[in-house]
Amino acid sequence: MNKNFFKDEFLINRILLLIEKFLKVHIKNQIDNGANVIQIFDSWAGLLEEKDLPNYIYTPTLNLVDYVKSLKVPVICFPREIKNYKEFCEIVKPDAISIDYNVDPKKILKDIKIPIQGGLDPKVLLTDYDNLKKETNNYLEIFKDHPYIFNLGHGILPETNPEMVDNLIKIVKNN
Repeated sequence: MNKNFFKDEFLINRILLLIEKFLKVHIKNQIDNGANVIQIFDSWAGLLEEKDLPNYIYTPTLNLVDYVKSLKVPVICFPREIKNYKEFCEIVKPDAISIDYNVDPKKILKDIKIPIQGGLDPKVLLTDYDNLKKETNNYLEIFKDHPYIFNLGHGILPETNPEMVDNLIKIVKNN
């Protein structure tokens, strides 16, 4: 089979439907076992070309969002590194949007009306306490008048000192 998989739209769409089917089973199991919010992570969304977003990001994610909402559970989406969060939100209609650390928080604040989550660069946890406090307070200040869920803009790095995570939690709680 010498066919280029990425040029076979029929096959890709069949695979997406299979993935969607199993994600719905997983989502339902999560909710049945106590999850009271679902977050849909798409850590690779930003790698796609703009022309491919409707077929490979917007439509499949919208189907999952609609499914979660049908179960009466809020849904957060994390389409990492896409260029147009406003368009994503208008099409997919999540209850909240999670942003990565490459997003300008002031710009996203102008474009997005729903709750925003995340944004802080996890590398800030590799610095010192004063810088951590400064950067954390900067995010909290930017979003002080907007529904905001404080979070990192992606996962904690393996070399992160757990004490810095504890410091971060204390900084956020004391605000």
